[in-house]
Amino acid sequence: MSIVAFAEKNKAAAQIASILSEGDFERTTLEGVNVYEFKKDGKQWRVMGLSGHIMSYDYPQEYNNWKDVDPGVLIDTMPEQFITKQAFANAISRLAKDSDEIILACDYDREGENIGFEAKSISEKVCNSPIKRARFSSLSTGEIKKAFQNPLEPDVNLANSAKARQILDLKMGVAFTRYITLSVQQKARTKGVLSIGPCQTPTCGFVYEREKAIKDFEPRDFWKIEAVFNHNDIDFQGTHRSGKFFDKKKADTVHNNIKICKTGIITNKKVKETKSSPPYPLNTNEFLKRASKFLGLNSDRALEIAEQLYLSGFTSYPRTETNKYANDFDFKSRVAELTKKAHKELALEVFKKSEDGFNPRNGTKDAQDHPPIHPIKSANKGDINNAVNDSKGWDVYDLIVRHFLANLLQPAVFEKTRLEISVNDEIFDATGTVKKESGWMWAYPFEAKNDKILPEIEINEKLRINKITNTKSQTSPPKRLTESELLTLMDKNGIGTKATAPTHIETNKKRGYFETKGKSISILDTGFTLMEALDKSVPLIVKPEIRARVEQLIQDVEDGKKSLDGAINEGTALIKQMYSQLTSNKDEMVSQIAGTIYDESVVADSDNYIGKCSECNRVLRIVTTDNGRFVGCTGYPECKNTYPLPKKGALNIMKSRECKKGAPAVIKVGNKYHWAVGIGPCFKCDMENECFPPEIVGQCPNCDGYMFLIKTKDSRFLGCTNKCGYTQSVPKSGRLTILDNTCECGWYIVRVKEKEKEAKEFCVNRKCINKL
Repeated sequence: MSIVAFAEKNKAAAQIASILSEGDFERTTLEGVNVYEFKKDGKQWRVMGLSGHIMSYDYPQEYNNWKDVDPGVLIDTMPEQFITKQAFANAISRLAKDSDEIILACDYDREGENIGFEAKSISEKVCNSPIKRARFSSLSTGEIKKAFQNPLEPDVNLANSAKARQILDLKMGVAFTRYITLSVQQKARTKGVLSIGPCQTPTCGFVYEREKAIKDFEPRDFWKIEAVFNHNDIDFQGTHRSGKFFDKKKADTVHNNIKICKTGIITNKKVKETKSSPPYPLNTNEFLKRASKFLGLNSDRALEIAEQLYLSGFTSYPRTETNKYANDFDFKSRVAELTKKAHKELALEVFKKSEDGFNPRNGTKDAQDHPPIHPIKSANKGDINNAVNDSKGWDVYDLIVRHFLANLLQPAVFEKTRLEISVNDEIFDATGTVKKESGWMWAYPFEAKNDKILPEIEINEKLRINKITNTKSQTSPPKRLTESELLTLMDKNGIGTKATAPTHIETNKKRGYFETKGKSISILDTGFTLMEALDKSVPLIVKPEIRARVEQLIQDVEDGKKSLDGAINEGTALIKQMYSQLTSNKDEMVSQIAGTIYDESVVADSDNYIGKCSECNRVLRIVTTDNGRFVGCTGYPECKNTYPLPKKGALNIMKSRECKKGAPAVIKVGNKYHWAVGIGPCFKCDMENECFPPEIVGQCPNCDGYMFLIKTKDSRFLGCTNKCGYTQSVPKSGRLTILDNTCECGWYIVRVKEKEKEAKEFCVNRKCINKL
């Protein structure tokens, strides 16, 4: 009898073959794909790893030309499934053809089940062998043997839910991307593609909303009154109970009432014991948030490392929505395993504190898919480094182990003290926290809290005041989203799944819509422009509500509440609703996106970019025509704001010069003079000397004016600020610099540096007393 098993990846196939054969297997190749063969109980086994999806949905060839096919037609057209990795498909056919039984052993989630069904559909074309499903949550020996001894029926609903996602995402992504890109290209004459995705776009929308809140934020002044108290040589800080004073007069009145006070009195004291519970067990979303927050890893990288740890048998399957352990979960053997290597001390302590049994702090989510992420096998750092191709592999493994053990420990206990201090009848508050019992935090240093000590003091005791301050500050704008916060928003609003959320974030980064700076996510100009235009014209695309409804349809397919066709029909109707809004508001959307794209290209043209238009906030640039040149706005013809320019002379925009009268830019005309856009030549301006202060060398020998350096195209010399007629020559060649130190005659020393010669420093005053 011949049994064929299909795993999701080659590494998983090798692990499964090793466990089932107890290490006695041979590796062969078929169509260039690894196959692991062994005999067990008189049966011939062959285990093959796939390469993730080997089939994909796409539109037929006749729909590939963007310009010849109306994008809206794609929404009503059913995509077709194609084989994308032919070698794997050929290998499946050859193995299945000679099999008596087929076992699907891909990861147990939507995508894994769907990948298994791809192999199933190919197999069914060449054989009638029964097809079963091995379900497991880790590649541990016990779990793999149990799964293959008791294979189940494949879950068609689970596979179809992934299929529904593929089809609906393709319909919306292709139709919307083509429509917006083609519409903008017609107006902006750009070749760039503006990518729209059903999950990608709402994900970017969250980042846009935060950036918009930051840009729209208007700071408010406030005053905060604080005091530094001292008791028994311990300094501590107290804050006036009013917190932020937005009325300066009120803050000044309070401060004036107490600023000379030297003592305060304790009028109340409250001491309360609080407990900090251990973290819930790790599901995928919580793992990704903590990997970002504590390890600084982006979600895509963190999930990839967790996947490698799982495939190497060190941890359980990393894609799970469950954050509670089953009643029969074997904690004892898991903790016992961890006493063997690097986490021995922690594991032994957990055993010691769990003599009466293991009591995890469970969450409330039980998706019936996989247990929470937990360690399977103990390891030292070298073991992880050998198995995981990432320098952060050990850090991720250590986080998972510590989280698992911390979840089994007791709460941490803190004593919190609040003091109420009266200073001339004004009330100040001071708080302190002391950790009494470390509890779970002993094993989990990522969330360690430092003590904030207050002195031992009782009600009615006096204390010294070192200083009282009344500090002016401003309210701060919201902070940029961190990846951890973005994942929380996506999870809360039903955008993506435990498996796909990191992908949507990375897609936005690859499209150039936002980027990560440290732990914060910053939206880029292209992303902000696209989101702003969509938010104003087609908010349904940016907001998460429609996508959340599509996600529910997909879940309904998994739960057996809706058929595949029913979910696709309902999802298509929702997509058409958004598309209708998109086409109805095309002009507004395209004008904004195209205008911004054009403006960005103008800003990048440093030779012609002038600045922002005061009339419409678009961009001013130098326009040259057959009839002359002028400064015009990119908002033309809606905005007709223009400024004249000199008819002759090369124009050089002075980036570092700022006009005192508010001109958008100052231009140097040839080497003769400066021109303020919208005002005119600077030599006619009464503020010229403020904008272009002369390079003074010294007192004029002929009057009470000052000698300054004058540069022309062909020469340079010294002239008088009073224009008395006195001039003096200076060296004609070399770089001339007026230094800060002076000669005895009072003139500044001049430094002249000619090519390939030593620099010379001297006084250029012909009537210098040192030259007489």
